[in-house]
Amino acid sequence: MADFIIEAHDWQFALTLGVFVAVALIEQLVSAGRPRADRWPRWAANIVLFAGGFGAVVLVSPWILATATWVQQTLGFPPLAGLGLPAWLLIVLSLLLIDLVGYICHVVSHWVPLLWRMHRTHHSDERFDVSTSIRHHPLESVVSGAVQLSIYAVLGVPLLVVLAYGLAATAWQFLHHMDVRLPEWLDRALRVVVVTPGMHKLHHSLDHAEANSNFGVLFSFWDRLFGTYRRRTPESRATMGIGVTDFPPGRGILGPLLEPFRSR
Repeated sequence: MADFIIEAHDWQFALTLGVFVAVALIEQLVSAGRPRADRWPRWAANIVLFAGGFGAVVLVSPWILATATWVQQTLGFPPLAGLGLPAWLLIVLSLLLIDLVGYICHVVSHWVPLLWRMHRTHHSDERFDVSTSIRHHPLESVVSGAVQLSIYAVLGVPLLVVLAYGLAATAWQFLHHMDVRLPEWLDRALRVVVVTPGMHKLHHSLDHAEANSNFGVLFSFWDRLFGTYRRRTPESRATMGIGVTDFPPGRGILGPLLEPFRSR
């Protein structure tokens, strides 16, 4: 299975890229904002970050998998896959656990200073569109991948479910970062279960309290359950500031790569 995970990176990358291009084209047709002159330099920098992160994860994936295996063997928790559950229940529980782990890791990345320095690159983008979804520092991609895969190994989550969830969550993150304004009735109905553009945009607000809310990755109900859910009217969302207060994003291609090493 480990060999399969490593060898699957090629088709994962191709499929992810294809979905990203499709969502980006849709966004151009239905964008809620006007195109700006700085769009393409921003997009180039964000794409470089994504390629660097994906390449870094591929490079260290054998060590990540070895670490995850060691953690699982050391702790010796009974694996979820070995509890004899019906297949449908195993899949549902696995998906919920994976998404809950993603939610918790996201919260922690905001509250642990060292992790925030890495995650801040995602938030420093002063525009909110589909390219923001791939704006993650390569260091964050490696650390996040190692931590989350180790947790999945301890829980005994089936790796095929991890792969399927990863592709679904990545595609959905493209969608909920889109610069679109859904009809409020539709956005409100969808966010009962899943994260929507209207919900997630608040997470990129300049307002510190709003930026520390709406942490959901795929499912939205964790935020309600743990009291981190916030909302705004569509009109106020349209004019809200995006980014990190007193922390302008790095310019050019290399600027974002240096952001974790900058102070305010």
